[in-house]
Amino acid sequence: MIPIYEQESGKGIGHSVDSFINRFDEIWVQHLAEDRAQSFAFIFYDFTDSAVRRILKDQGVFAKLDRLSGHDLSIFYLHNGTRHSVEKFNKQFLAALEVTERAEPPCVVFFKFKEQRIEDIKIVQLDNADLIHGFGELYAVIEKYLADTAIAPTSSRTLRWVKSSAKVLGIELFRAALRRGLEAWP
Repeated sequence: MIPIYEQESGKGIGHSVDSFINRFDEIWVQHLAEDRAQSFAFIFYDFTDSAVRRILKDQGVFAKLDRLSGHDLSIFYLHNGTRHSVEKFNKQFLAALEVTERAEPPCVVFFKFKEQRIEDIKIVQLDNADLIHGFGELYAVIEKYLADTAIAPTSSRTLRWVKSSAKVLGIELFRAALRRGLEAWP
């Protein structure tokens, strides 16, 4: 679990939005080289969804999700921010991953890097009703992804996986989209 902070970088873990976007290439290359991750994910949530915000801010929840993701998955999320920054983050990153039409917060977008491309994009819509169920759902989503990365899109009542329209996304397009977002960042 790697938090992204609206302002300065975190206390030992995490990045500011600026440093994350500027260093994203280095981060994924380093994680792959050090065998810290085989896959990557972003958690997107609506600022008004207080359950998801509380889940991601809870240190115990962070530790459980961090242990679950282990060395197989690097998960990024906006740790804290204003309504405007959360909405901008969601819009920017969902667009950069080309899943805007397929997903809306709260959701998790999983992907892999292969030969300078983003591939194997999988999206799961979250349907958390409250703090306890929301954590259980998020944990189950990550656990299911790690157990079976060949997940097929379904409309399961418990986990709704959505097929991405982008089969392969060039890393250059992704970088360009992130850079445009950084230029417009408040």
